[in-house]
Amino acid sequence: MIKTLKTLGFMAAAGFSLAAFMAAPYAAAQGELLKRKTVEETILENLHKARPDINFGQPRPSMIKGLYQVQVPGGPVLYVTPEGDKFIAGEIFGIDSTGFAKIEDPYVIEERKKALASLDSKNSINFKPKGKAKAVVYVFTDIDCGYCRKLHSQMHTYNEGGQQKPGYNDLGIEIRYLAYPRAGIPSPSADKLISTWCAKDKQDAMTKLKSDQAVPNATCDNPVAAQFQLGGQLGVNGTPALFLPDGKLMPGYLPPEDLAKTLGI
Repeated sequence: MIKTLKTLGFMAAAGFSLAAFMAAPYAAAQGELLKRKTVEETILENLHKARPDINFGQPRPSMIKGLYQVQVPGGPVLYVTPEGDKFIAGEIFGIDSTGFAKIEDPYVIEERKKALASLDSKNSINFKPKGKAKAVVYVFTDIDCGYCRKLHSQMHTYNEGGQQKPGYNDLGIEIRYLAYPRAGIPSPSADKLISTWCAKDKQDAMTKLKSDQAVPNATCDNPVAAQFQLGGQLGVNGTPALFLPDGKLMPGYLPPEDLAKTLGI
């Protein structure tokens, strides 16, 4: 009887030790899983180590299988390896029997639409058609940008080569300006935009400044810095940058009639 009790006690002790022994590596493995970085964390960590001065966007799977995309505010989209050790900067093109065509990520387009839909029209400087607008186009603009000035000069009927042509508003396109000082903040360009947004008549101030006329310097609580940051997040890296109602970005100037055709109006 004593021998049996001793045996049972040994077995119990052995069983406890065995359970503890088996639990130890399991607990260690769980700890390792908790410590292990996600792909997104690895990518961001490596990018920030290489360029701590850049506030990179959040990584997400790209349209190219195996790569993640990261938006550089005010710069290109980076297509990064899961290890975060290499990237490609550029645009994605589709290949088919008709040739090459630029492809925009549907996720990015949808995010742009949401961002622009959330904007208060009171914070943009709007140039509306006389009648009901057929389409609304957001334009990130800079006062000193040559093509921004050309775009603005064609808001209404304009002369080209001796021929009168309809402007954006004449074609039913409402232009909503957002601020994007290319020189950054602070800068003389930013100051001009701030004076525009703080003017009593914002449309008049915009028109005067874009035709090299002076307007009084003004400061107020304004959205210039926030819009500059938003532009960078949406992929703007130059002006003018046109955002269409479907969320597509068209960098650069587009004549009124060409823009109307693109919009299908």
